[in-house]
Amino acid sequence: MHIAWFEYFQILSLITAIYCWKGLKSCNLLAFIPLLVIVNATELIADNYRAFGWSSNYRIYNLYLLVSTPFFFYLAGKMLFLTRKEAIIFYIVCILCMLLVCINFGFIEGPIQFNSYSLGLVDIMIIVFSSLCLVRLTMFDQQELNFMREPFFWINSLNLLSSLITLVVLGLQSYILINKIEIANKTLYHAILPAVNAIVYGGYSYAFTLCRTQRARSSSPL
Repeated sequence: MHIAWFEYFQILSLITAIYCWKGLKSCNLLAFIPLLVIVNATELIADNYRAFGWSSNYRIYNLYLLVSTPFFFYLAGKMLFLTRKEAIIFYIVCILCMLLVCINFGFIEGPIQFNSYSLGLVDIMIIVFSSLCLVRLTMFDQQELNFMREPFFWINSLNLLSSLITLVVLGLQSYILINKIEIANKTLYHAILPAVNAIVYGGYSYAFTLCRTQRARSSSPL
C-alpha cells in the first residue's frame, strides 16, 4: 500500500483534531473530525486505486465531492455567525449547490469522468464563504482579537488559498496538458497541489491546537 508524502499531513491533522476534540466542540468545529476521516480514506483509496482493479481514481474523487461538500458548507455556516435570515439564505444556496453537484454526478459529466464542473462550483462557494468569514472577523474589536491566534482566521485563510489555487490549476488543466507545462518533470497539477495539501492540513493542525485555548464561541450574530 502506497501513501503519498502529503497524506502524512492529513493523517496528522486527523490525529490532532481527535486529540483537540473538546476545543473543536467549543468552537463548533467538531464536524472536522468526520470530514478528515473522509479526506484520509479518499486519498488512501485514490492513491492505491490500481489495487482495486480500477482504470482511474476519478470515481472516488467524484464521490468525495458529494460526501465532503456538505461538511465544508456546515463548517462555513458555523464560522460565519449567521443571523436567522442569513442562515435561511445560506442554506438555500448550499442546497442548490449540492443539487447541481448531484445532477452533474448523475447526468452530465457522470461518475466515471472527473467532475470538474462540480469542483469548480464548490471551490467558488468556498472562496466566497471563506472571504465572508475573514471579513466578519475584522468586525470584532481589534484589541480583543489576535488574528495569529484565531483558529477561524487560519482555517478560512487556508481554505481560501487552497480553493483559489485548485480553481486556477484545474481550470487551466486543458491548456497545461496541451502546452506540456511542467515543473521538475511533473505536471503542474502534481507539482503544486501536493504541496498545497501539506500546507493546508498542516495549518489545520495548528488551528485545532488553538481551539484548545479559545473560549467557547457563542452562536449569536456579530
